[in-house]
Amino acid sequence: MKINLEKKKEIVNKQNFTYRQKVSKNKKNIFKSIIKELKTTSKKMYWKSSFNISYFYKSSIFSILKKDIKINKISILIPTRERALKFERFVSSIIENTQNIKRCEILVLIDDDDPEKNNYFKLIDKVKKEVDIKIYNQNLSSHAKRNNFLAKESSGQILFPANDDMIFVTKNWDYLLDLEFSKNLKNKPFCVWVNSGNKYPYLFCHFPIINRHWYNTLGYVGCELFNFWYLDTWICDLAKRSNQFIYSSKIKFKEFNAQANIEELDNTYLRNIADNKLEKDIEIWEKSIYQRINEAKKLKKAL
Repeated sequence: MKINLEKKKEIVNKQNFTYRQKVSKNKKNIFKSIIKELKTTSKKMYWKSSFNISYFYKSSIFSILKKDIKINKISILIPTRERALKFERFVSSIIENTQNIKRCEILVLIDDDDPEKNNYFKLIDKVKKEVDIKIYNQNLSSHAKRNNFLAKESSGQILFPANDDMIFVTKNWDYLLDLEFSKNLKNKPFCVWVNSGNKYPYLFCHFPIINRHWYNTLGYVGCELFNFWYLDTWICDLAKRSNQFIYSSKIKFKEFNAQANIEELDNTYLRNIADNKLEKDIEIWEKSIYQRINEAKKLKKAL
């Protein structure tokens, strides 16, 4: 179904309006708005300091001990639907910017009824000599379940739940990722936040990357409570609560989000925002705080 530009604008504006209504329900006057802004500013300052101290500490210890950089196998998990062209853009950016493509595996999941399935197979057939890429057909009901399925099939020490509407920007990103994960001196669950173009990088990361210890401790990549959203938000929240994280501004990725880029709007995005999925997931998020606290404790105590 082809969607004209005006229709796209109408859909995006309606979604943004609904979202703002939900998250701003308590902003009834100027005073409350000021209080909220002060709290947000305070959070930004706190987490920026926390991340910088953590990075300095882990980097200093790594340098003092003169430990070797461990070369990891990287598993890139990529559920996708009706986005063969975007997926091609995604894969091309990996091939172009990866230092050692042979130690990466790309695990792709598409639905059995995906109308672009043949296009995916053609693309994968074209690049399979350059990169280890595997494709799976499964009809799963949520983004988290798709990522968890791929994680079970993966074999890397690093698990990267990626999106098909993003590209790799930094040259030799895989070497830099090895460097950051090597600073995890206790061989514990660990999460690396990257520079995903987020306005407030110390509050949230669009593409948090975890190690195998993290996955084995929790038994999942994404929490399956949600309809579609909050996979990355959940990981980020657990990382902060457990203090098992590091932020690397040197590793950059770019996301072509439909909310900010109307030309990126497509049927897959429209399907994901249908049936009030976002509002439902916001409610689930607000009610899941105790579960997140307990999950973070598991990460903190893991050997």
